[in-house]
Amino acid sequence: MQEIFSRTGLVCAAAFLAVSASSVPAPAAVRRCHAVVSSEIVTAPNELDAKKQALEQWRVKAQGLGSGFDSWRLAHEKSLKCFKTDAGFECVAFAAPCIVDQTPNSPLPPASQLPGQTPGKKPGGKDPGT
Repeated sequence: MQEIFSRTGLVCAAAFLAVSASSVPAPAAVRRCHAVVSSEIVTAPNELDAKKQALEQWRVKAQGLGSGFDSWRLAHEKSLKCFKTDAGFECVAFAAPCIVDQTPNSPLPPASQLPGQTPGKKPGGKDPGT
């Protein structure tokens, strides 16, 4: 008899947890990205050094958008292009810097409040009236 009550209690507890867990929305982390950032075209004697320099320039520019945006691993639309030249290799890195936001209900600041942005100008340097 005690075994029946134990099983019934476990089934009821499992059902209660299933119902209560499904009725409360769980927050989920989201990836938030800015517009694409590009390094300068860098030249180095070998391809590996040119890639490292291009990625480092990209990281520095992306870091200017805020803490954590300098992760190439989290970036969206990544591209690292290299070409052989007489001087060695030329490379350029571009990608949209992203972070994983653990609090997705908090909005990113408007572009006008981001470092490197001038209030009243659209990203890219164009005035709103043009």
